Amino acid sequence: MYAALNELNKINKNIITVEDPVEYKIEGINQVQVNTKAGLLFATGLRSILRQDPDIIMVGEIRDEETAEIAVRAAITGHLVISTLHTNDAPSTVMRLQDMGIKPFLLAASLRGIVAQRLVKRICTNCKTEYEASDIEKNLLGVNGNVTLHRGRGCPKCYYTGYSGRIAIHEILKMDKDVREAVQNGRNADELAAAAQKAGMKTLRDNCLGLVLSGITTTDEFSQIVYKIV
Repeated sequence: MYAALNELNKINKNIITVEDPVEYKIEGINQVQVNTKAGLLFATGLRSILRQDPDIIMVGEIRDEETAEIAVRAAITGHLVISTLHTNDAPSTVMRLQDMGIKPFLLAASLRGIVAQRLVKRICTNCKTEYEASDIEKNLLGVNGNVTLHRGRGCPKCYYTGYSGRIAIHEILKMDKDVREAVQNGRNADELAAAAQKAGMKTLRDNCLGLVLSGITTTDEFSQIVYKIV
């Protein structure tokens, strides 16, 4: 979200955030820290922010029905609202907001896009080695034939873990016509995912698979992503 705000941060834009906590200070943006003891919660902070005629609002996290409702109402009245939710993948976000009491027609009108993100470990480049994939690994990845994969042997540079650093994988759901209709008609997460993939959405699984086949991460990391999604 901070990366998005940095891109959107222009001198002619009034950007206000409500966060818990404020992790990075960004010049030119009004950032508000949640203070539970003082009664400043996400919902109360968001109400106050709307009175200041912002162009862009960032809500650190949508945790309850009240915050979700105010955020959606703000989005359909001309404000760009950026926020986070805890879900398994991008289509599940719609289900989560519906569980919070947001009507499907409001979601269809307010949502513009959803990004799901996970982090996977990078193979250490200092001790990276090639090997032929086993039948179990090929079955897991859904590939055939001879497949060359990579892993780290372990060295002092990576503290003998075989990994060094992490990389993000993403799933980006764009609200095109078909996906919007699916949301408005109250379709479930699987049907939403099918509509989004038909429109070109690359899933977390597909994104991670590409990293495995290109030698950036391992099948162990891939399996953890798959099992978490399933």
